[in-house]
Amino acid sequence: MGEIKIDPQKYARILQSSLKQFAKYSYQQTNTEEIAAGAGVSKGLIFHYFGSKQKLYEQTISFVIDHLNEQSKALFERDYTDLVEIVVASTKHKLDLERVYPDHIHLLISSYAQKEMLPKGVQEKLNQYMAENMAIAQQLLTKSIKRMPIKESISEQDVIQLVLGVFNQIYVESLTFLRENPSVTEIHQMQFLVERSRSYMAILQTGFLEY
Repeated sequence: MGEIKIDPQKYARILQSSLKQFAKYSYQQTNTEEIAAGAGVSKGLIFHYFGSKQKLYEQTISFVIDHLNEQSKALFERDYTDLVEIVVASTKHKLDLERVYPDHIHLLISSYAQKEMLPKGVQEKLNQYMAENMAIAQQLLTKSIKRMPIKESISEQDVIQLVLGVFNQIYVESLTFLRENPSVTEIHQMQFLVERSRSYMAILQTGFLEY
């Protein structure tokens, strides 16, 4: 089978149209006819380029993830003085992304909300994205914690693992919330999780026992 010749402009229009449709509807409810109409191409061309609706969805998710990662580079390159500042900066950044790229954020949130119902290939892509973000978070935390006045009796690595545990807890809580509230597609609807993250980090830094 010969190599598929792709028109870059048509390919880009298909991805933009699929992003809009998948962000507005669920994976199951979106149909390729509407994507084709939005892109100004034939339905046959979509299958010629992508092979299947699942592959198109996977490629759209990859496009969204790569784009958001590119927009987030500066966030991870900054220097932070404490854990609460990291949470605040991260929250502000997510709100800014949602304001500028609403379809990207809505698609990503809805994908995690319905992850267990999505094709295995899509689930693997989402899991990979989360794993990569956790790795980046660990690098950021390591750099930030090394600047903090940690007690000599406490290991930096123990602090990093503890903080990552809190991040993982918030991730689990957010997935549970999304599964129970599938209509949620916006960051501000999960504001209580942000406040909880801020509270967790404040407790980690200051302790919780009164002496």
